[in-house]
Amino acid sequence: MKNIIIYLSLCIAYTNYSQTKSTLKKDEKEKLEAINDYFKTIVKDSNRVVFIAQEKLNSNLTLDIFKQNFIQAIDLKGNIVPYTHLFNEKDWKKFKKQNQDPPIQENRIWDTHKYWGKNDFSHSQTIFESMNTKTGIELIIEKYDKSDICIYSFSEPMYYQNKKYLIFTNLKICISGGSKFVVVMKKIKGKWIRTHEAFNQNETY
Repeated sequence: MKNIIIYLSLCIAYTNYSQTKSTLKKDEKEKLEAINDYFKTIVKDSNRVVFIAQEKLNSNLTLDIFKQNFIQAIDLKGNIVPYTHLFNEKDWKKFKKQNQDPPIQENRIWDTHKYWGKNDFSHSQTIFESMNTKTGIELIIEKYDKSDICIYSFSEPMYYQNKKYLIFTNLKICISGGSKFVVVMKKIKGKWIRTHEAFNQNETY
């Protein structure tokens, strides 16, 4: 009897482990699908060389921007309207608890422990460079001897409202300026679509 109980316990433990592993793989796949579906909307030329920061942005950046509730909705036709119903304190606290990174130190918004892999992006012409340097984009411009380089940075996509949405920060830096905002994606008919964007209204580029 004791052996049967041990056997059943091991079977249950293994089943739970397998289910958890399968869920994690599915979540990881969906996160990469979301960021690639978005990337195709901002870089439509498949032959264009694109520079991407190899370090992921600290997720606290996304949490802080989203909390400000300066959000606009974007419909399938590209129309933009203010939208304040996506954020609520209860969902945000759960969101924060599940996704918070170590605090940002000395404005180092790129996480030194999380990196993008070369196979994470489906765009074929990508170059990954470190932005965790004292000079940032200036070092990259000097390396390639090109002044028109822009660097895209992304945080890890994070689920919001029971996996209804995936949310991440997009930071684009050029020598002439840049932009930073939170992208909100929702899966519609098998494809991740941008439905909202959130901004830090106190920052300008």
